[in-house]
Amino acid sequence: MSSANLLFSGLLIAGPVVSVSSSNWIICWAGVELSFLGLIPLLFLNNKYVSLTKESAMKYFCVQALGSAILFYSGLMMFSDLSSSFNTLLFISSIFIKLGIFPMHFWVPSVAAGLDLLPLFAVLTTQKIAPFAFLNLVMLNLNESFNMMISVLGGLTSLVGAVMGNNQTDLRAMLGCSSVAHSGWLILGCLTGYFWGYFFIYCISLFIVFVFLNLPLSNSETGLGILSLSGLPPFFMFLGKWGILKSTLEVGFPLWLISLFMLGAVISLGFYLKFSYSFLLNNNGLTWKKSQNSVMLSFLLMNFFVLTLFFTV
Repeated sequence: MSSANLLFSGLLIAGPVVSVSSSNWIICWAGVELSFLGLIPLLFLNNKYVSLTKESAMKYFCVQALGSAILFYSGLMMFSDLSSSFNTLLFISSIFIKLGIFPMHFWVPSVAAGLDLLPLFAVLTTQKIAPFAFLNLVMLNLNESFNMMISVLGGLTSLVGAVMGNNQTDLRAMLGCSSVAHSGWLILGCLTGYFWGYFFIYCISLFIVFVFLNLPLSNSETGLGILSLSGLPPFFMFLGKWGILKSTLEVGFPLWLISLFMLGAVISLGFYLKFSYSFLLNNNGLTWKKSQNSVMLSFLLMNFFVLTLFFTV
């Protein structure tokens, strides 16, 4: 990696740190833009299809620029004496645009389909930290009607992401739809207090998938990694979804609202199984025999300690 890419990677990491640690709104917004500035050059990192990457980068830039402009204006209004219900709604809408939350989810699959794995990982993980931190902070001070509206939109996000994922044939577009579905669960985590636990588990699970995708002759491990994103027990993601559901039941969320997220999880299982089977069955007999030990080792590393945590937490 060149020195320029190292500089941009430093900006990418420093942006969320500045946004989360600052108490001034202008500095918080500047941290979001700092991370965005560092990501744009990295979108073109090691990609064979330059024209497709340019299209995805332009879409991502336009959507994020629009979201940043609305976020700056609504944030100034909210954190001043001019706060109102309209400005609060505008602030939430800007965060939904930046995160790809329903009904502003339209850009995620098309952008994800044209990016390489490393930039895609940054888009789906680090770029979500600051907007979700803002949403988590704002939801603590909102009234019950606003929180209920956000909860319903989170459930619909999980459902829409699952439906979109079943219509995808491209792996990267599927991971984008999976991110939309997981963003719905993250909204529920903001309301119940288990956001950071779920986000940390999601980042680890997605990182495992991307590592196996970059390794030669690792189709079986990649299939297990994709299946682990579904949240089936005893996979790692199950611990995150279990923590969210446990928190919602303790808080006393209505069952009809929880059923939206559960329905989205069941529907999304369809495309996780489809892509997982395509990788698991894409091995000839010799390759499978050679990779049996690595498959078992990766399965144990990804999932064995989850049961220990599940019975001890």
